[in-house]
Amino acid sequence: MKKKVYDSIVSINPYSGTFYESKHAKIKRVQSPKFSKNKFYVSFLATKNFIVSQISISRNIPNEDLKDAIEIKAYEELGLDQTKEYKIEFLEIPTLPADKDRKFHIFVADPSNISEDFQEVIKKINYIDIIFPTPLLFKYLYRNELLDSDGVHVFIYFQQNDAFLTIYREGKYLYSKSLKYSFEDMSERFSELLGERVDEEEFTRLLSQEGLRTSNFEYQQYLMKLFSEVFMHINDVLIYAKRANEIDKINKVFISSEYGHISGIDEYAQTYLGLTALDFTFDYGFLSEEPFIEDLHQLLHLATLNILEEDEEIPNLTIFKRPPPIWQRPSGQLIAVTAASILLSFSYPLYNLIYNYKLQYDTFLLNKEYKKIHPERTRLENSINSLKKEKKKIISKIEKEKKIFRIRMSILNSIYAKKVNYPMKGKIVAELSQDLIIHQVKTKAVRYQDNVMEWDVISNDEKKITNLIKYISNKKSDKYHIETNKIEKDDNISKYISTLKVVIK
Repeated sequence: MKKKVYDSIVSINPYSGTFYESKHAKIKRVQSPKFSKNKFYVSFLATKNFIVSQISISRNIPNEDLKDAIEIKAYEELGLDQTKEYKIEFLEIPTLPADKDRKFHIFVADPSNISEDFQEVIKKINYIDIIFPTPLLFKYLYRNELLDSDGVHVFIYFQQNDAFLTIYREGKYLYSKSLKYSFEDMSERFSELLGERVDEEEFTRLLSQEGLRTSNFEYQQYLMKLFSEVFMHINDVLIYAKRANEIDKINKVFISSEYGHISGIDEYAQTYLGLTALDFTFDYGFLSEEPFIEDLHQLLHLATLNILEEDEEIPNLTIFKRPPPIWQRPSGQLIAVTAASILLSFSYPLYNLIYNYKLQYDTFLLNKEYKKIHPERTRLENSINSLKKEKKKIISKIEKEKKIFRIRMSILNSIYAKKVNYPMKGKIVAELSQDLIIHQVKTKAVRYQDNVMEWDVISNDEKKITNLIKYISNKKSDKYHIETNKIEKDDNISKYISTLKVVIK
């Protein structure tokens, strides 16, 4: 099915009432969005307004029953109100094929909370295509290579009515938690510490313009106390998250807010978290003349561009879905059936005519497709034939090289035999000759064949030959085996002669 092409993307922050529209990589703020079916509308749900958890589902459950199984498990494990119908979305966690269960991150929201959060927005537009669980937006920083996926990264984000912490490991969503210190909560706590009421707008203006190093000394000391409490709370959340998710080390922490960077906040991160805080200085790739655009708005546009391009399935918390095309609605189907009945009531020749036109059109499309595919097929066949010829040449060269190699190996083996084996024979002859001299036995001749030496020896005493044989058998049996068939006397010379057979081991 052909993908729907939209004129622009409109992001919505229902809590601050801000809207941004992007088109052709340019983004601008709009005061109030106008409804158009050619615009794609996206937003997010405050982290405090949905539940995040993990569940396991048996691998034996088929995919078509997976959603029902997850919803049943969510009601059981999270203790959800059985009388309510919740909006439940899920994201699978990668597991090994050998694991018995599949694991999922689940996002559970009460539709009444969604309706309440978006009641003003939905009056202006008819639907919202995607409502993201806010923590999942950060994965598009890795998808678009704006952030290296190595290690464990923590994202901390403060909003007027919410604050949250999200953890990613190796570019994959791992954990998120709503924090109890939104700007509203901070303003209340700051007023409590100061002992007098400070307006929320004044408090957020102070943080966005002066940060945590205000020139007001009285404010400064209470800001220090307030943000000490904030970061002690964040540290407690991180300690739990590290233990629950077996995290050894956090490599980077990024901190931002609805109003941008808060000056001086990095000192608290270093003191209470032991980490250097980094700002959201990501180049999202959008051109704009706006002096400031909230990071969440830019993340919404970045994520939507990825989703529209890749047709990606994501956890979507919207309950304000775009109506289906008219032919998918019951009324549209009724119209289609009525029209079909009318058409069928016409004469049979008209049916044949229409069918003939259809066949002609199908033939036209196939011929058009063939013209595109045939040159590519011809090119690939020529390329394959060329590669086959090249392969044949290479195989021939290899065979020639193998033949040369075998000849050279034969030569090397011959050289080795002459250099190693021949000197070894000389060494053996020298050694045994020395033994003959010691035992006063003389050599008449020596013959060698296949590791066997035959020594023709002569001595004036039969015992000297016998002693020589015993000596070699006892002392050098690990190297030689010596034997003789007989020792006889040569009366012509009055000497004893014998042929000794020495087997080299």
